[in-house]
Amino acid sequence: YGPKTNKPEYLDWFLDRITRGVPILVPGDGSGFTTLTNAEDAASMLASVVGKEAEAKGQVFNCASDVLVSHIEVVDLCAKAAGKDAAEVRKTVVYYDPAALKGKELPKGGKFPFRETSFGVSADKAKSVLGWTPTHKLEEDMVSYVAEYKRLGKDQGDIERSWDEAVLATMK
Repeated sequence: YGPKTNKPEYLDWFLDRITRGVPILVPGDGSGFTTLTNAEDAASMLASVVGKEAEAKGQVFNCASDVLVSHIEVVDLCAKAAGKDAAEVRKTVVYYDPAALKGKELPKGGKFPFRETSFGVSADKAKSVLGWTPTHKLEEDMVSYVAEYKRLGKDQGDIERSWDEAVLATMK
């Protein structure tokens, strides 16, 4: 997330639904976790190799925030940053069972943006070998992220929800 990211759909997916007051589909019970890393932290990790080329040569590093965040925490963070009451927004969350969707033909448009199971990586190797540490915190960055989201008009108009509607139809 953040300036110049190539993955705006991660947070935008939640904001698209929160700003429009439509159901937010979340896998399982919402406790699945992920990492969300600011693009500036990714750039700083790449830059941290300068002067440490010998140590970095032939190595593979994970670039990630060192904070795991659950899917439902992403909902809460996005709601608060958008000026919404998180408890009220949670009432629009619909939990679905990913296993129940196996084998079903579902559209791809608007699909839940993360893996439906917990997934995170450790940046410990980059910290120890490169001396790199992420400096951004999702919670602190959300206000400016939402301001940019709104400035770009992303909170207006229709959004792609064909996947949402198909999943909801399987739950009836």
